[in-house]
Amino acid sequence: MRRLIEELPVDPRLARENSEPERGAATILVAILLVALLGFAALAVDVGAMYAEKAQLQNGADSGALAIAGDCAGGTCGDTDATADLLANSNSNDAASGVTSVTFPAATTVRVETFARAAGSDADSFSLFFARLMGFETTEIHAVAEASWGPPDSGSTLPWTVSECVFRDFLTASQRAELDSTGNFTGDPIATHLLLRYDEKTPDYEGCEAQNGYAPGGFGWLEANADCSADVTADGTVNGQPGNSFPKTGGAEKVCQDVLKGLLNEPVLIPLFSSAISGGGDKTQYTLIGFAAFQVTGYKFGGGPELTHDDTSAPSCTGMCRGLQGFFTRFVTLEEGRIATGGAPNFGASKVELTG
Repeated sequence: MRRLIEELPVDPRLARENSEPERGAATILVAILLVALLGFAALAVDVGAMYAEKAQLQNGADSGALAIAGDCAGGTCGDTDATADLLANSNSNDAASGVTSVTFPAATTVRVETFARAAGSDADSFSLFFARLMGFETTEIHAVAEASWGPPDSGSTLPWTVSECVFRDFLTASQRAELDSTGNFTGDPIATHLLLRYDEKTPDYEGCEAQNGYAPGGFGWLEANADCSADVTADGTVNGQPGNSFPKTGGAEKVCQDVLKGLLNEPVLIPLFSSAISGGGDKTQYTLIGFAAFQVTGYKFGGGPELTHDDTSAPSCTGMCRGLQGFFTRFVTLEEGRIATGGAPNFGASKVELTG
């Protein structure tokens, strides 16, 4: 016999009463999750914006410190606050960064501190977005950078060396006295165009001893690398290249000829020597004391036109004359070596670098 089971009807009022607690619990859970999601949104959006602002502030502080250090290395620091403000704003997306301070913790070090602010406001604050829902409307963001300057301890230079005595001849009496007492001098060297010859065994420079010209066999050229440069340290010793000819790198004279094309564009580092020991007809050994900055304006390294560029403002170099024409100046680099320590003299060539 077939058994039939009939389902009893459910009272709708009872079903609604049983579901009410579940709906209430779900509402509470959704509210909690929404608060958490808003918190994460605030964290993601606001922290990301803060990191971006911090990066802009750091770029502004770095740029400002390097620029001021470069100005100071060039002889005058100028309006340091204006320089820092300009670079802080130019590195900010809204051009509204501020500068807390520009200080000099050491004689050759500058410290720049920047802060975030809203456009048209001087308030030290950065506006937040989602974090406002949690009661945080603003925060402070700062960045600090330090840059130092001084003579480079090493460099990759033209394979040439000049006597310190010759360089000093193009300083005023007060500049020489300042260099002797402080290791530095104010202003630029005398910009008289000169001729530095290397075809004479003992070039005659007024007030300089013969050994402070060029010892026989040395002629001022140094041993060159494959790229027609010389890697030297400021207080080291280097070997000269014997002979009265333009430097060759493994016989490839054209490499050095190509270097000439860039000599007239900007000042170059030239190592200064304090003494030279001749090896007779062999290589001369030079004892270096630092780097000077020299702007090449002309040269005559051979008889062909590719090795000649005459500067009519300098003493002429004709016939068998071989040499460089130009003048001593100041030069600031971000690339060469590191800053020399231990009170090394500064002959006008300076290295600038971030130090903090």
